[in-house]
Amino acid sequence: MISRAVLLLLLPIIAGVSLSQRRRLSAVIGMGLFSLVLAATYLLHSAPDVAVTEAAIGAALVTVIYVLAIRRTGRLLVVGDEVPGLLALESGEFVGLEVDILSGFARRLGLDLSIQIAPLCDVETILLRGDADLGAGGLSSLPSVQLHRSREHLPTALVHLCPEEDGRSAPKEAPASDGCDYPGYFSDLVEAFQRKEPIEATLDMARFLAISRIDISGWEVARLPGPKAFAFVAAPRRKDLRDQLSAYIDELERDGSLEDMIRRHLP
Repeated sequence: MISRAVLLLLLPIIAGVSLSQRRRLSAVIGMGLFSLVLAATYLLHSAPDVAVTEAAIGAALVTVIYVLAIRRTGRLLVVGDEVPGLLALESGEFVGLEVDILSGFARRLGLDLSIQIAPLCDVETILLRGDADLGAGGLSSLPSVQLHRSREHLPTALVHLCPEEDGRSAPKEAPASDGCDYPGYFSDLVEAFQRKEPIEATLDMARFLAISRIDISGWEVARLPGPKAFAFVAAPRRKDLRDQLSAYIDELERDGSLEDMIRRHLP
């Protein structure tokens, strides 16, 4: 008798806790536990056939189906190249200003943050294919009208580097692609500069500062005109996500959290 009362008392408590979870996976696991307790309740009320059905379908089958269904929707998928201070992989963990912003935003949505490293020149293609929700990694501009640019979170500038022996001058304006102009991963570009390869590239200030730690005495350096700023970009069908992210960045700026993040990662 007491066990029946305890189980009946647990049912609304488990249901309430499950429905209050921000993460979809936690809510699904909670409802699976609810089904197990409900099955035990049926068993104690002399309904073993109903108990077995509830355990097999409610606790097992339905839970598995929901888990499979939210494997993608339960994550915030972000693609971008590594940028010192903004998005970088250190000791197996992503760190940086943009990582902090995206981590907090993912928690706000009740999602798990998943970051994929890809060459900067491939970010737009990946977003247009629908293989990611957001683009990050020091994006100063992405011209596709199908992509949605978020509110800017950090001002920057573009710098052009050209081997001095080439005798070429810096372009009069920024490249029309994504602000930066170099093939492959940024880490590959750093190694190429270390090897003193005759590379010409246009970089944002974060990437340029990283490159400038190398001896670039053999390159002509010119700052390109015009203001630039880093922002995130959302996939074509995720305008709602862009709007939510912009509102979140506004909130971070109002309460001073954004400035604290900038000081922490870009002293």
